[in-house]
Amino acid sequence: MAQTSTLHLLLAVVFSAPSVYVVWVVAGLIAIVIALCFAQCAMMLPKVGGPYAYATRAWGPFAGFIVGWSLWLAEWVSLPVFPLAFTRYLLFFVPNLDALTQSFVKVLFVAFLAVTNILGVRAAGRVNDVLTLLKLAPLVFFVIAGLTWISINPTVALTNFFPFTPFGFAGFGSAVVLIFWAYAGFEISTILADDVDQPSKTIPKAVIIGILVVTVFYLTTNIILFAVRNYGQLATDTAPLAAASNGILSSNVALALFGGLLVGIGALISVAGSDESGMIGTARLGYALAADGLFPKIFAKIHTKFKTPTLQS
Repeated sequence: MAQTSTLHLLLAVVFSAPSVYVVWVVAGLIAIVIALCFAQCAMMLPKVGGPYAYATRAWGPFAGFIVGWSLWLAEWVSLPVFPLAFTRYLLFFVPNLDALTQSFVKVLFVAFLAVTNILGVRAAGRVNDVLTLLKLAPLVFFVIAGLTWISINPTVALTNFFPFTPFGFAGFGSAVVLIFWAYAGFEISTILADDVDQPSKTIPKAVIIGILVVTVFYLTTNIILFAVRNYGQLATDTAPLAAASNGILSSNVALALFGGLLVGIGALISVAGSDESGMIGTARLGYALAADGLFPKIFAKIHTKFKTPTLQS
């Protein structure tokens, strides 16, 4: 589903001003409209390939080729972001990791997710379900603790929202494009139609529920982040969710440490879950393109045991 791991990355690196909350709202509304379109398409044409299959049916093979290749390249290029984000958040816990160790962590991260995808869609799905549950628990904790903190410290929370537009809205359009990427991911769930029971019912339901849950979490989490940490602090935070958790629970040292660890670990799990979903969707899209002759035929091969795309002869 949507890439929940990008929340901390975008805020920490680019969008630390409170005015960016408006951008999150606008991008969320755009994402909901597009997700509803995907849900409708999945009901009408539950076929492997998702967007590629829809474009091919509506406008022919050339349109399918453009959409399929564009989506595959976009997903393939975005996959390396997640090992980088995972390592970045890991530095919150182990700040002295040297460059060689960081590279080793990235290799292990990618290898673990690749193996889960090779073992099959069901295995990858079970791993993703576990990762989703594990990453939602810290977010729920963060939201409850944050809203409680805001109710106790309303003056401090309100003060942190000002100045609301320290940098103006000059980059509003660019910010919408970048933040929309954080909501994207619902299109991946439509690609796996052949591996889903009752795809015409299951996929639309998953898309709609998923985008609504993600939007609520994004908007709620942003309110808490800006209430607890002013934009100057957010701009320099390596792990803003963990830093905000420490601030919320600062009155109790042990609880603050626990909260920071819980949310930080949740962010690591979130990154892994997002990359795992992207991997399986990208592999299946390449298979769908290859099966129709729009991709190298080697990508149309299926593993005899695991029934997943493979390069075996």
